[in-house]
Amino acid sequence: MNKSVYFSGVLFLGTVLPCININAQVPINSNVALQPSRGGFIIREQIRLSRGNMDGSGRDDESEQAILKSTFVYGATEKLTLMFNVPVVLFRKVENHSSGKESSTSGFADFSILSKIRLYRDDFGINDTARLDLIAGLSLPVGKEEFSSDSVNPVIGSVFTLVQGKHSFSTDVLWQFNTGDSRQGADLLRLNYAYIYRLLPDQYDSNNPTAVFASLELNGTYETNGDRKLFLSPGIQYVTTRWIAEATVQIPVLQELEHQAEKDFIVGIGFRYQF
Repeated sequence: MNKSVYFSGVLFLGTVLPCININAQVPINSNVALQPSRGGFIIREQIRLSRGNMDGSGRDDESEQAILKSTFVYGATEKLTLMFNVPVVLFRKVENHSSGKESSTSGFADFSILSKIRLYRDDFGINDTARLDLIAGLSLPVGKEEFSSDSVNPVIGSVFTLVQGKHSFSTDVLWQFNTGDSRQGADLLRLNYAYIYRLLPDQYDSNNPTAVFASLELNGTYETNGDRKLFLSPGIQYVTTRWIAEATVQIPVLQELEHQAEKDFIVGIGFRYQF
C-alpha cells in the first residue's frame, strides 16, 4: 500500500471518525454504545414538554409539565465514560376538573451518576462499527419530595450499537432497583430500540462535514407495580463535528398506568456540544 494513502487513512480514522460516530449517529431518547475519546467532554441540554391526565387511576386530573435535563459526559479512559444527569422540573401544573382546583410546583428531580464501560468494539470500516457497553450507576434522592423516589437506587444494564454507512441501530436495557419504600416507587425496567438514517449528505465531505439524520425509536418502561408504557418516537438531528441540534415527538402506543399520569404526547428539543 502507498504510504501516503495509508497515513491519510489513519489521519481520517483518528480525527473524523470519532466526530462522526460520537456526535452524529446517536439516538435522542435512547442510550448508545459510542463514547467520547479520552479527556473528551460533552454537554447536553434537553427540554421535554408533556401533557397528560390521571384518568386511568380514577382521578380527573389533567397535567402539563416541562423538564430541563442537563447531562455531562466525560471520557475518563478509552473504555470508561462517566455521565452525570441533572433533571429540573421547570413547572408541573395539575388541574382537577371536578373541583376546579389548580396546583403548580417546580424543583429538582433525582440526580443520577452512571458509568459506561466498553466490553466489545469492532471497527470494521471507515464509518462502520459494532460496540457493546455495560452501564452501571446510581440514582440519588436529591430531588424535591414529589419528584423523588427518596432512596439511593442502583442502575445496571447494557447497550449495543451497530453503525454501517448511513444506518445506525442501537438497543439498550436498564434495570433500576428501588431500595426504598414501595409507596415511593418500584423497580423499573427500561427498554429502547433506535434506528437512525443519514439523510444528508450521501457521502461525507471534509469541506462540509455537516449532516442531517432522521431517527425512529421505541421507548418502553415496565415497573414492578404493574405500570407500563411504550412510545413511538420519530426525530430529526442537524449535526456538525462539534454540536447537534435535535427534536423529537413521543407518541403513546401503550399506557397501562395506575400510579402516574398518562401522556397525551411528549415533545423534546435538545442541543449537544462536544469540547
